[in-house]
Amino acid sequence: MKKLVTILMLVTAIFAISIVPVFADGGAHLWFYSVDPSGEATLPNPETWDPNYQGVTVDPWATESVLVNSGDWDTPFSIWLGCAQFESKNTMLVIVINDAAAGVIKSINGIDVSLFLTSAHGILAPHGVFNSAEFYGYTEVPVGNLYSLPGTPHVAEISIDIELNSGAVIPEDAKIHFDAYGYTETGSLMRNPYSHDYTFVVPELGVFLLLGASFAALGLFTLKRKKVSA
Repeated sequence: MKKLVTILMLVTAIFAISIVPVFADGGAHLWFYSVDPSGEATLPNPETWDPNYQGVTVDPWATESVLVNSGDWDTPFSIWLGCAQFESKNTMLVIVINDAAAGVIKSINGIDVSLFLTSAHGILAPHGVFNSAEFYGYTEVPVGNLYSLPGTPHVAEISIDIELNSGAVIPEDAKIHFDAYGYTETGSLMRNPYSHDYTFVVPELGVFLLLGASFAALGLFTLKRKKVSA
């Protein structure tokens, strides 16, 4: 039995090692950025390149995401979507909002919030935001065809224009989350890894970091308690 467990652990480790370079070295996928990466020789990994990339937090909307915080939602802003290797045809930007954001937003890129779909997304679900208790709904915006040109990454700049309800005050827990997907020439699905998506929030990044640190400290305290009692 111990030998079987050891073999399974070894196989799992080898499988994990073989998968990691696919994203790290630019395998077929889409990546989000808060700043334009088109000047780079190759498409950089936002985890190590984007100044607004956030690691693991307690919030599924923000964890492992390019996290941009702002209280000024009346001003249009840009996000960049890059295609690494091959092509992404009929690329779609998926815009997801939570309940707090739905209460103050009238439309995003001209799409009325009342038209947002409130069921889970068939291609992207299940993951974080769609399983979240605060999930309100989503809509899709066509981006077109993206290609990885030889020697330079192909990046699409996407403008996001939010129209608020008259007199609306944005609550601190309002969030707008972005995912993307497309298809290769052979019809295979291409999307951004769930560890590399994009979230637009109001709270300062320190709020998420503080929460993450608090939970980590609690876990460490619990572990110590168990060791003492043992």
